[in-house]
Amino acid sequence: MNCAVPVLRLRRAKLVHVGTRVFGDEAKARAWARSPQPALDGKIPDELVDPLDGLERCLAELESLAP
Repeated sequence: MNCAVPVLRLRRAKLVHVGTRVFGDEAKARAWARSPQPALDGKIPDELVDPLDGLERCLAELESLAP
């Protein structure tokens, strides 16, 4: 079994969890994670979670959006 798949699921779940806290809504967090983000060079956060530094970059961007 490939360990990468569960790891990617956990990283994406963390992205949504933090996004839900930032936006106050899980649907908004998921929409953000699936849309190109100008602050991430137009890349889609869900596609950046591997490698780990991509996840960290996405989380930092989310945190910068927190009120």
